[in-house]
Amino acid sequence: MNSLNVALVSYSEIALKSPPVRRRMINQLITNIRNMLDRAGLAGANVSKDQGRIVIRNTKPIKAALTASRAFGVASTMPATETSVNLKDIVGAATKFAVRAIKPNQTFAVDARRVGEHPYTSRDIEVKAGAEVLNMLSNKGISVNLEKPDKTIHIEARSRKAYIYDQVYHGPGGLPFGSQGKLISLFSGGIDSPVASWLMMRRGAHVIPLFLDQRPFVGDDYCERAVNVAKRLREYVPMEEYPLYVIPIGALMKAIAEKVPKKLTCIICKRMMYRIACSFAELNGAQGVVTGESLGQVASQTLANLKVLEEAATIPIYRPLIGLNKHDSVNMARKIGTYSLSTAPAHGCSVVPKKPATMARIDDVKEVEKEILVEELISNCLGMFSKLNL
Repeated sequence: MNSLNVALVSYSEIALKSPPVRRRMINQLITNIRNMLDRAGLAGANVSKDQGRIVIRNTKPIKAALTASRAFGVASTMPATETSVNLKDIVGAATKFAVRAIKPNQTFAVDARRVGEHPYTSRDIEVKAGAEVLNMLSNKGISVNLEKPDKTIHIEARSRKAYIYDQVYHGPGGLPFGSQGKLISLFSGGIDSPVASWLMMRRGAHVIPLFLDQRPFVGDDYCERAVNVAKRLREYVPMEEYPLYVIPIGALMKAIAEKVPKKLTCIICKRMMYRIACSFAELNGAQGVVTGESLGQVASQTLANLKVLEEAATIPIYRPLIGLNKHDSVNMARKIGTYSLSTAPAHGCSVVPKKPATMARIDDVKEVEKEILVEELISNCLGMFSKLNL
């Protein structure tokens, strides 16, 4: 075990912002990391800024680094040894680190970065630390390999402290959760909607999942799947409370099943879902609605039908998957950990027709909607919402 005493956090896109925006986002990221550490049982950790980095002290470095690596806005995290910026101290700490980290007969390299004003260069660090490590471990058969080493000892000399590490955990990148406003996600628990939600979270949006419960036209297992997937997605959210909102729409589905021509069932159902989500977003101060739609993937997602759907919306609809194919979405779902939960067996909607319209006409759709008391159905649905804390 190396003498790790801190976790180092790097960010990338945030660093490109103007100074005022950068300060605001770094402060937001620090708050988010603190909240995630608290939820992980690491309350009391000290989270502060160093030049171009965030440093987590007074806690378990490896667990802190793993926890912070899930925070949106984080490029990478590193459990590290912190020492002074004095070159002699850096070399001494790096040598002690290497003695524990490098195994007999392995090759190694020292990779150094220097940020700020120091009376030495990055090359000075690499040469002096590398020579000392080689001298200390010469009896173990180790050697230097700068191209493909078995072990790389990273050293960062920053404004106040220097950091030494050999393990890097990659984060999601993007912008801090909550830094770009609030969105409502039409969340089904299938493959696509969790990925779409995650992508908008990565862009800094506070995404609130909204599940429209279609029972008795779907099975209980369909609803359970949505809850399980939402719980997995919740692991990325730096909030003490994060609910899944649930609105039952069984009565609405019944009206559609009874009064809407079969081929228009899906398009009108989705328009009603848009209306509910838009109204719910406006009631909760959200600026838009996220969906998992991808162009041409199913009948309701042709260009013609998406135009008909959009006409029912009162606020922007965001479709981060619109240009992706299913394989892309599946790969991303695997990456974020939702795929196995999203593909659990579930009894889906029993109202879906065998031959849904792929090029619905807005005039036809509006004429049919006159038969189903649109506003009354939506108002009734909104009045029955509940929330499940994840």
